[in-house]
Amino acid sequence: MNEGDPPMTITKKPSRPKKTEEPRDAIASAYIEATEKRAKTESASAAAAVKKASAKPKVKSELPPAEPAEAASALIKEKKSKEKGKEKDKAKKKKHKKKEAVIIRFEDAQLAGIDTSADALGLSRAAWVRMVVARALAKA
Repeated sequence: MNEGDPPMTITKKPSRPKKTEEPRDAIASAYIEATEKRAKTESASAAAAVKKASAKPKVKSELPPAEPAEAASALIKEKKSKEKGKEKDKAKKKKHKKKEAVIIRFEDAQLAGIDTSADALGLSRAAWVRMVVARALAKA
């Protein structure tokens, strides 16, 4: 505290006055009670309709019991074939060498030739350059 400041005092806030319920208008209260009753009866009838729908006997499947086992075995075979494919991808990823970014600069005269070659093949300039570099690296 600074010397010139008045001493600090702590005071409590006055408590909030309690709300008193005002008597409702007779017509308004009757309307509110009627709508509450209607909502309760509608929800009860909706619940009863759901119970009736779920109470219907379930139709048993007409498939013989042997077919689900065959279908399950077919699904298991499909899952195994998918798993084998994933293993092959992992092997390819292990063989895959790390790539490094390379910046290649071309002169304006070279760009015209690159553009014509790329257009002839229906490629973009960048795709054509990647193709040429990949061929050169494959030969090396």
